[in-house]
Amino acid sequence: MDKKITLRHLEAFRAIMMRRTVTGAAQMLEVTQPVVTRLIADLEERIAIPLFKRIKGRLVPTPEATLLFQDVHQSLMGIERIANAASNLNSLKLSRLEIAAAPAMALSFLPRTIASFTREHPETLVALQTHSSSTVLDMVQSGRCDLGFAMLPVRKMGYAKTEVLVSAKMVAALPAQHRFATRKVLRPEDFEGEGFVSLSPWVEARTRIDSLMTAHGVHRRINVETQLSSAVIKLVEAGAGLAIIEPLTACAYTGGLLKFIPVEPHIVADYSILISPRMSSTLILKPFIDHARREIRKMVSSNLIVRD
Repeated sequence: MDKKITLRHLEAFRAIMMRRTVTGAAQMLEVTQPVVTRLIADLEERIAIPLFKRIKGRLVPTPEATLLFQDVHQSLMGIERIANAASNLNSLKLSRLEIAAAPAMALSFLPRTIASFTREHPETLVALQTHSSSTVLDMVQSGRCDLGFAMLPVRKMGYAKTEVLVSAKMVAALPAQHRFATRKVLRPEDFEGEGFVSLSPWVEARTRIDSLMTAHGVHRRINVETQLSSAVIKLVEAGAGLAIIEPLTACAYTGGLLKFIPVEPHIVADYSILISPRMSSTLILKPFIDHARREIRKMVSSNLIVRD
């Protein structure tokens, strides 16, 4: 038997992983259910690995299928991008800009950046993915996106095509009724014995916050850890403790339950843009970076900016 895996096999596999039923997969692929069933059975036979178990009328992926899905999905997306690019070259009407961004940047100034950019460049399709800063760096270096937006110090990234959009002071987040809420500045000793909502250990800013507290002999009661600044804000709102967060998320906050106060000695958050080696069209690149630079500086309070 031919052991070659075809594109149609992979499309059927992805469709079932996404829809979890043969009916749903058939609708997604616009084929009959027997065609999907035959393709999956044929794929399992060719790779000699069971991919699904049938439980109460639904297809439940095996662990092997779950591991395989990410690679299959990425491969098919790549093929679809190539097909789109070929079509676009043929019609000369559309370009594509793929962006990977840290959550704090994707959820703050980037929506406005993309909106203003696409109004001026309606022929360009912008695709935005959200990942951790370290993953964004990896995606840019490996050419899996055109531009990356990350919250990592340039000196630590070891990547040449990097520009800092803005650097700004991190701030303390605390309930509006807290006894420190009227302060102009908070210092490390103010956090002594306080309940604290911390960033996760693998978040780069966590290391700098911990180092500041250790240097001043401060012991906090770390009650909660989370990797997202937006989640930190919700936890502080709920009364889980005080926190120190990056200023972009703080400046984007529109609720009335929290106060944000600068911390001294200050901890700097760098918001950087990374340019992929695959990105060659400055006709798209430069205008987008200009929009990003303008929008982020609109959002970050000028009194928090330390250099630009």
